[in-house]
Amino acid sequence: MSIKQIITDVPFEKVDFVIAVINVDSGKIVEQTVDNGKTTFVVEFGDRDIEPEFSAQGTPESRWMAIARQELGQMEVPGPGNNPRIVEYHNTVSVSDKSDSVPWCSSFVNFCITESGLVGTNSALARSWVNWGVESPSFVPGCIVVLKRGDPPKGHVGFYVGMDGDHVRLLSGNHSNAVNIASYKLDRVIAKRLPE
Repeated sequence: MSIKQIITDVPFEKVDFVIAVINVDSGKIVEQTVDNGKTTFVVEFGDRDIEPEFSAQGTPESRWMAIARQELGQMEVPGPGNNPRIVEYHNTVSVSDKSDSVPWCSSFVNFCITESGLVGTNSALARSWVNWGVESPSFVPGCIVVLKRGDPPKGHVGFYVGMDGDHVRLLSGNHSNAVNIASYKLDRVIAKRLPE
């Protein structure tokens, strides 16, 4: 059975953010109207084939995904200066340079995990997540996905939100210098992790 939800009075500057959140939650926009500069969405959420222990509201997975979704749109500050929020991400790892020019995908994941009440890897290295928690038997929404990127120790890490053909979609930090959702080739995946 599908569920319909109406989201109203979305200001123009928040439309892209709301669409991104709908996509993360595997929703389908069935109607979109604009009235007096504010958008209303009618969204349909279908049945999900997710194991109950990983989809139940209130589990750590749902808590860290709620936190991650709230961070969508955070981006590096061009030129001198830093985005203070990215500095907060770095505060959850042991890295001496906390500027937003330092790779921060792992810092973002550590921030979300820590804010959800769990312990992360305390490392700014994306591949530090390869041995965190336990291996997920499948792509579970919210599981931490580690990607190869060149030679070790380089990599990328983010939260699984869906598939796009032979690509995996991740909500991650430091993709195009921002927190956003992007697709990556499936053959780059080296780990799928969940908490113990």
